[in-house]
Amino acid sequence: WTLCLTWTMPLWAVILGWFFGCSGLLVLNARLSERPPRLRISHVDEKTGLTWTKGLGSGESSAYDTVQIIMDQLPKSRLGINLVHNQVTVSRVVVREAFNAGWRVGDVILEVDGKQVRSNKAVQRAVRQALLQKKLPLSFKVRRWAVPDGSRGMLQLTKDGHREHLVPMLDIVKGVLQEFRVVLFLEGPLTEPKTRLSRRVVQRLDALGLPFKAIDCSNEKSNPSIRKIAKELSGEEVLPQLFINGTHVAGGRAIMVALEDKLPEKN
Repeated sequence: WTLCLTWTMPLWAVILGWFFGCSGLLVLNARLSERPPRLRISHVDEKTGLTWTKGLGSGESSAYDTVQIIMDQLPKSRLGINLVHNQVTVSRVVVREAFNAGWRVGDVILEVDGKQVRSNKAVQRAVRQALLQKKLPLSFKVRRWAVPDGSRGMLQLTKDGHREHLVPMLDIVKGVLQEFRVVLFLEGPLTEPKTRLSRRVVQRLDALGLPFKAIDCSNEKSNPSIRKIAKELSGEEVLPQLFINGTHVAGGRAIMVALEDKLPEKN
């Protein structure tokens, strides 16, 4: 019995080790496969009506929205967008009319005039048929990623000055203001703002815990005409300029006043 027990103990240890090791791998795999948290909308400020975002939630907001795009006319009998080869995902928005109608890169076309489409060719056929039947306006049902980008970072409107579209920069910026909740036009990058006021505004937004996007108005190569566009949209020449939910909030020193009561109370 002593000899038998000596030989069987290591075998049981191996079996138990293998069992618990596999269980641990399964738990680890399940954790890794979980979806990342989504941005949670916290509350709407009663005084200003502005929606402020805080932290990451556990999926309160839907991952996708279904969007309807209406095109009253087709420029040169075309949609003005490019699709991924043999797919229904928008890869480029080529002309101004398409951008203003609401098309965005990454949109997935689900229906054209109520008819389901599942390929690039199916979209083309549906559009051609509508044109032959003179059915305008055209209606498109689109699936779009709807979780707000909760990161803090810089936006560049072109790739080192190279533009892959014909959409005017003013329309691009208007789209940015609609797609990102908080946008700051400033001088210099976030890592090293060029003016003391821009640096103070960045610090105040960070202190509030607000995720925001910034556009460097001193970088004319990547953001052509951006200083002129910021002035046109805000009505003010001074920088920085702050927009929230597509609405101009304040510019220059007035930003600090507008955000004054947003700092968390100190205990």
